[in-house]
Formats: sequence, structure tokens, C-alpha cells
Amino acid sequence: MGNFPKTVLFSSFFIIYLFSTSYAQNCSSFTFSNNNNYVSCSTLPALNSFLHWNYNPSNRTIDVAYRHTGITDSNWVAWSLNPSGGRMVGAQGLVAFLNSSGVPHAYTSPISGYGTRLEEGPLSFRVPRLAAERVGDQTIIYATIQLPAGGTIFTHVWQHGDLNGGRPQQHPTTAEHLRSFGTIDFATGTGAAPPEAPTEAPTQPSGNNCPSYRFSNNNNYVSCSPLPALNSFLHWNYSPSNNTIDVAYRHTGITDSNWVVWSLNPNGGRMIGAQCLVAFRNSSGVLHAYTSPISGYTTQLQEDQLSFRVARLAAEHVGDQMIIYATIELPAGRTSFTHVWQHGDLNAGRPQQHPTTGEHLTSFGTIDFATGTTTNTGGTTGGSRQRRRNVHGVLNAVSWGVLMPFGAMVARYLKVFKAAHPAWFYIHVTCQVSAYGVGVAGWGTGLKLGSDSPGVERTSHRNIGITLFALATLQVFALLLRPKPDHKYRFYWNIYHHAIGYSVIILSIINIFKGFDILDPEKKWKRAYIGILICLGVNAVLLEAYTWYIVLKRKRQASVSDKHPHGANGYGA
Repeated sequence: MGNFPKTVLFSSFFIIYLFSTSYAQNCSSFTFSNNNNYVSCSTLPALNSFLHWNYNPSNRTIDVAYRHTGITDSNWVAWSLNPSGGRMVGAQGLVAFLNSSGVPHAYTSPISGYGTRLEEGPLSFRVPRLAAERVGDQTIIYATIQLPAGGTIFTHVWQHGDLNGGRPQQHPTTAEHLRSFGTIDFATGTGAAPPEAPTEAPTQPSGNNCPSYRFSNNNNYVSCSPLPALNSFLHWNYSPSNNTIDVAYRHTGITDSNWVVWSLNPNGGRMIGAQCLVAFRNSSGVLHAYTSPISGYTTQLQEDQLSFRVARLAAEHVGDQMIIYATIELPAGRTSFTHVWQHGDLNAGRPQQHPTTGEHLTSFGTIDFATGTTTNTGGTTGGSRQRRRNVHGVLNAVSWGVLMPFGAMVARYLKVFKAAHPAWFYIHVTCQVSAYGVGVAGWGTGLKLGSDSPGVERTSHRNIGITLFALATLQVFALLLRPKPDHKYRFYWNIYHHAIGYSVIILSIINIFKGFDILDPEKKWKRAYIGILICLGVNAVLLEAYTWYIVLKRKRQASVSDKHPHGANGYGA
């Protein structure tokens, strides 16, 4: 064999040796500074991370060490389990970073939404021990975790991101940051990697975690559907011989102070006519599951019989999720129904009205228990309604909240300048009439939204809106009755005009902020409007001071002219 083939062969073996040595050093052979030994180790498929652990079956705990390499002092790292089977939402995180004093800070953070800033809080399972250290370019999180009941297989998610002012910022949403999740069995050491290239960031719990969920009672369900809102799942078995279903409804992200509901509506509507299965933890700490038919929007979910038979009903609270088990005799001749699901808060052990924003307005759809097909009617209808709500908000914010105050400022400040006569008047009228026209369009969309949302009460927002429309209409018609400047009633008309105008502006701003609370948009929109108000306010203050200076100066000049009508020294000027 010639020298060249020998060189190539030797180099290949050497590269393979280096690679295998590096791999071993990075996972199972890694030596920890505290000399901990871990039986199991997994090289995670994204973000240069490794997971080491020991599983103790006697008490269902794991001692875990999560290593994230390529990290600087300006990064945070997190590793989490998601007992509900989703990815980010519902994840129970262990977070670590160097604080402003240069000391590793490790804490727990439950994630309830995509806008999280990894705020510190207790998890849905127990973490008896938690620590972190920085070694070279890696951050290591050490923890002892009491695994939630129901199995040893979980979805786990890991991430890193930047710090700003000592606070974690949102992680990047590109490349490996979208693939840093998978499933892991702490008992066997097996796991599954995520898909190679997800098309978008997850917005709902993964459907793959639906049929594989293990119930504590070992029930098996043939069909499963991840519901499109409120982090919920529906599992069922359909028996065509007697037209019954065995159902398990799982609602994640729930605390002891919440109630949950899943219902069928044989009439095809949404809330009115829904036949509900309700569950919550009562004041004695005991789970209470019962049936409740809904006949009106002011329901307090009173216990009563449904229009169909419920042969079995029970509930359990596992981690952060409430599960309702039931056997239902479906109404004769049908397998397809509208179903509605919700959650809300308890007050003194009594269910209160559920929120009427966001996903709470889209948590319904149709389901066929025989074929397993589902239709997300809530998402389609909710999207159209949300667009109309956004249009309503934009129209009213621009008209009542921007044009109307600007028109008032034009009238108050420009008329002081002689050069602005009579232009200020036409600008003022144009602004106010435009604001009124756009505002009427916004008011009309509000009426339409109200008629399309029976049972959703926005009493104060609606009443202020009606008052604004009435006052603004009165103001527009008053323009037709405006006396001439020298008329004896002009003084009283000015008082009325100014009082109504400033009342409309104040009520408009109040109602716009009520609208922000109802729409609950991204914070940047509310901040943008606050910025506009501040800008208008600062200009108003500056113009107020300057115009008063001009007015007082003119009065002094007029006073001097009155004292010396013939000019200096008695001669005409």
C-alpha cells in the first residue's frame, strides 16, 4: 500500500477517534466539579446541550444536571418539563444566569404564555434541590425533581437567550431554538427528537402528545383531539351499539382556584343550551364534579340534570391540569355536536363568570364522535370577530382619541395668532367633523359587535360610548345655531360649546383605555397611544404658556395706547 492511501486511512481513523472521544467527554464521561455521578446521559439534538440524570423509582424522583454550552455571562439558560404534553405553554422551567453580582442565580418559573419573561414562581411539582454553576463556556443546572404522577415519560424543552438589565429577554425564534424540545423517559433513558424543520413556532400543544398521554387510572382512549383554545384536550371511545361515549376532558394550566367545564350543545348553539360537565376543588379541598345545563348568560353553573343521561362522572387534579371523566348517552340518532369548553375563577367556592377576552371567545367547535373529525369553528368565527374588534378600536382611537383633541387645540391656540385668521376656524371644523364621521363608524361597529355577542356585557364602555355619540351629535348640530361674535347670546353659547367639547374629549380618553382593557392587545399599542397623549399634552402646555404671553403682551400694549392716544409728548405718532 502506498504512502498516500495509508495517510488517508490513518487520518480517517484519527478523526473518528477524536470525534468519539469528544462525544464521550461531552456526555457520559463528563466530570462534574461536585464529583456527582449520573447513570443516564443524553446529548440533546439542539443548542449544544446535554442532560444527565439518575432515576429513583422508589420515590419517583430524578437527580438531574442540565449542561448548556457556548454560554456567556450575558445569557440565561432554561430546562423544563411539560406535564401537560405541550411545548412552551405549560412548561415548568428551571432557569439560571449570572446576576449583577456575578453569582449564578437558579430559580423555578412556570410558563403560562408566550409573552413570559421567566418570572420566578412555584412549579406544579416539587423541586427539593436547585443550584447552578458556570464552568468555562457552559452553565449547569443541578436539581432534584419529584416527578408528577402518571408516568416517567415527559416532553422537555430547553432554551437560552440574552439578559438585559439582569432580566431574561425573549429567546431567538430561529433555527435550533424552534427544535429544542423532545420527549424523554427517565426510567428507560429513551427519548425522541423533534422534527427536523418545524414550519413555525408552536402555538398550540403538540398533537403528538395527545394520544400518548397516560392517565393515572390506566384508561385507554382510541380517539383524541388537541382542542384549538385554552390548552385543552379531549379523549374518547365511541360505542355504536348503544351510542355512548367514554370521555376524558383535560384542561391544563389550572390551579385550585379555577373551575373547568366541557359541554355538548344538542341545539347547535354555543353557550345557551349547553349541557355541561363541571369540575373544581371545593372549600374542603375535595374535587367536585357535577352536571349543569345552561339556560342563560348569567349562569352560576348551578347543579342540575342534563337533557341526556350521564351514566358516570368523576374528576381529578393532576399537576396543573383538571381532568373530567364521564360516560355519556348521546341523544338518539346523532354523533356530531357542537362542544364548548371553558375555565374561570372561584370565589368562596362558587364559579364566577369566565373571562370574555382572547381564547375564551373561541373555545368551541364541532365534533363527530363516530368519525373523530373536528372543526375549529371557534377559531374562524373568533378571527373574524377579532378583526372587527380591532377595526372598532382603531376607528375610535383615531377619531375620539386623536382628531378630536387636536381639533380642540387648533381652536384654542391658533386663533390667538392674527395670521391664522380665518384658517384656524376651517381647520377646527374639518378636524371635528372628520372625527365625528369616523367616530360614528366606530360607534356603529361597536353596536354590531354587541349584537353579535349576546351575554357579553361591557356596561360602562357601552354607556360611555352612547353618551359620547349623543354629546358629539349635539355639538355638530350646535354648529348650525352658532350666534355671530357680537350677538348677546354668544357668551352663553361659548360656555356650552366649551363644556360639551371638553367633556367629550375627557370621556373619549377614558373610554379608549377601557377599550384597551377589553381588547387586551400587545402593550406596544397602548404605549403608542399614551405617547400620542403625552405629545399632545406637552404641546398644549407649551402653547398655553406662549399664547397667554401673547395675550398679556397685547393687553399691556393696548393699555399704553389708551394712556397716550396722541402719541409721545402730545404729538401724534
